[in-house]
Amino acid sequence: MLDGAPAHTVHCMTATSLSHVHEMAAALERADASARVLGARALAARDGAGPAAAFSALASAGPEGLVPAVGTGGALAARHLEQAALAASAAADVLPGEVVDALAHAAAASRAQAGGANALDPAGAARAVRREVAAVRGITTHAMRRDTTWEVMRLGTYLPRAAWMTALLLSCARVAADDPAAADAVWLAAAGVAGARGGEAPPAAEVPVLLVTDDRAPVSVAYAVEEVTGAVFALTRHDAAHSAALALARATAARLSNPALRANLADDPSATLVEVLDAIGALAAAAMPLPSMRPGQESVAAA
Repeated sequence: MLDGAPAHTVHCMTATSLSHVHEMAAALERADASARVLGARALAARDGAGPAAAFSALASAGPEGLVPAVGTGGALAARHLEQAALAASAAADVLPGEVVDALAHAAAASRAQAGGANALDPAGAARAVRREVAAVRGITTHAMRRDTTWEVMRLGTYLPRAAWMTALLLSCARVAADDPAAADAVWLAAAGVAGARGGEAPPAAEVPVLLVTDDRAPVSVAYAVEEVTGAVFALTRHDAAHSAALALARATAARLSNPALRANLADDPSATLVEVLDAIGALAAAAMPLPSMRPGQESVAAA
């Protein structure tokens, strides 16, 4: 406790810092997701007009920023890294100095990339951003204690990942429903964003099932929900108020592993993905670790 400071003042300062940690992790995840799209679209452009058109269709069908318009992906990823660096700086009292410094470096490097001649190379820009993200995550893994701050960072990483992947797949389902001829291309575009390359890509019809339910794939919804469940479980050891969130996380994980959900994804992907997205939204609201992190609170990135 700070000398002379009331206990509630220290608690509020910690709550604010944890809010910034959450936003830092979420912005870093958004940067990585934008770079994934950028890299997958660059590879698709080399494969011909059909695969490239799938990304344009997804950009039109999805919410703003889900699949950035052509020419904007690198700049968007750089802005996300800037947001992560700002949030890390605001949370410097609970983060190791090397983590704050690594994010400042990543933001500067991505800003230079987005504003230089290399910005004309989407694949190169994607690789550069993902290298910076990987470097920051490597440093956090080795530098941070496995305490409340670490678990809040896990929530900030995996809640957005679960929601983002579900929203991407929902956009795919809507494009496929409107234009059945484009169905294979958009599902394979999602597989490419998830990391599948060439002969590694699964059959198009299996993509939504795999990316929702396969908890062995790091970018799948199921994997992300399992990580959220682990983080919430760890937080319950410090604060029993998270018990309700833990029950909801476990129920969501069980739902994703239910064979009936796999069948529903194959039969009616749009309706099923809407249900999954609603469940993730409820989990995100319940899993916020401190009152200052409730939805509607202004974050450092938005200030």
